[in-house]
Amino acid sequence: MYTEIREPISVGAVFTSGKIVPRFFVWKRKRHQIETVNYFWGSRIGSAAISHFTVTSSRSVYEISYNLQTSNWCLEKIYVE
Repeated sequence: MYTEIREPISVGAVFTSGKIVPRFFVWKRKRHQIETVNYFWGSRIGSAAISHFTVTSSRSVYEISYNLQTSNWCLEKIYVE
């Protein structure tokens, strides 16, 4: 089960060898250290390529996305038990 959030976030990420590796994100003034990138995939919205990441931070699982056209990050979902 998950809760849809769809809010903009700030992300600290490493861009290397054609890969994006998010390290932390800031949502509602709270910094969430990313411990694990569990899964990643790509999609498109019109002409914009979107990179999606499912990440773990403090035993919670989040889905974040990066729009390669606008360079904007978004917190898409929070997964709950």
